[in-house]
Amino acid sequence: MSTCSNCYNGCTEIVSDRCIKYTGIDVPVLGIQTGDSLSFVEQALITFLTATINGTGIKPIIDNTILCTIIKQYLPTCGDITLNDILSAVIKATCNLQQQILIVSQNLEELNADYTIGCLTGVTPSSNTHDIVQAVITKLCLVNSNLGALALELQNQYSSNGVELDNYISNYLATHSSSVNLVSNRMVPFSVVPYFGPLSNFSSTGVGLGDWDRIFLCNGLNGTPDTRGRVLVGVTAVPGGGAYPSQTDPALGNPNYTLNVPLGANGVALSIGQMPQHAHPNTTAVTIISPNPHTHAISPQVPFVSGKVTPTGTGSTGSTTPVNTTLTSADVNLTAATTVTVADQGAGQSHPNFQPGLGCYYIMYIPAP
Repeated sequence: MSTCSNCYNGCTEIVSDRCIKYTGIDVPVLGIQTGDSLSFVEQALITFLTATINGTGIKPIIDNTILCTIIKQYLPTCGDITLNDILSAVIKATCNLQQQILIVSQNLEELNADYTIGCLTGVTPSSNTHDIVQAVITKLCLVNSNLGALALELQNQYSSNGVELDNYISNYLATHSSSVNLVSNRMVPFSVVPYFGPLSNFSSTGVGLGDWDRIFLCNGLNGTPDTRGRVLVGVTAVPGGGAYPSQTDPALGNPNYTLNVPLGANGVALSIGQMPQHAHPNTTAVTIISPNPHTHAISPQVPFVSGKVTPTGTGSTGSTTPVNTTLTSADVNLTAATTVTVADQGAGQSHPNFQPGLGCYYIMYIPAP
């Protein structure tokens, strides 16, 4: 090894390919230059071959203008485009086109199916679409021509016999006016609607008269709901819908409205449990009056002189000796009891329980059975 002309001088590596120099030409695409170690050249070749085999290292140069839209939509929008990207885009675009062709084929099969030709002439149920369409156009043109001739004939008849035609129209309106002018023609059956008109259109029991036939006042008669003094509220349990909101959920104590069953009242009296928590404070003053002045008895009784007690006693000499004793009155403790009575208030009456409203009649159209 010491005489090898392609070895590194003084190489201390124990692996031979790290000490052998590459003396070939530079290969920029592989990152190889003259003087690189053999191990570096080997790794560069391995990396290149691996990327070439799996396609990630092949980056073809393709003119962007030759790529159609269906291919571009499957290519990366940034970075280099590899051979794998191109192949993947081509496969996806091909599958997309195949799916579209399949759909078109199915539509063509439907278009080429047998037709119901009805009054068409010159074609059969199995005729192609073009022939069917042409037959339809021919028929429409014929109908248009016939309508023009009919209109001209009617015009001539009216011009020559206009009075008779006017009579026909008048007789028709006179004969069918009752059904043409019925208010129920403009109402949805069994729908309750507000009515602000006069009561002269109804009988004393709320049945519609004349053009108001089959329309009833909602007074609880004739199969109508009784809406007198009531606000209409939606039934709680109806088909469909999600969870109840908290304001209407019957499980939370809200009313459960059912069809045509009244609930609620105009006035509500509060119970004790519904009243706000409150107190009735009361203060009472007690005054104790005692006689003034007053006396306290002392036994035995002795004369009271100048605020002093003067008892009579016999001293050692047998004479009377005054004894100065100050009289102190003891404290007087007095316990007094009093009863405070708070008078009852309130009459238990109800309070108004209705929002501002506007009076109207409610009417309903009920078709004849």
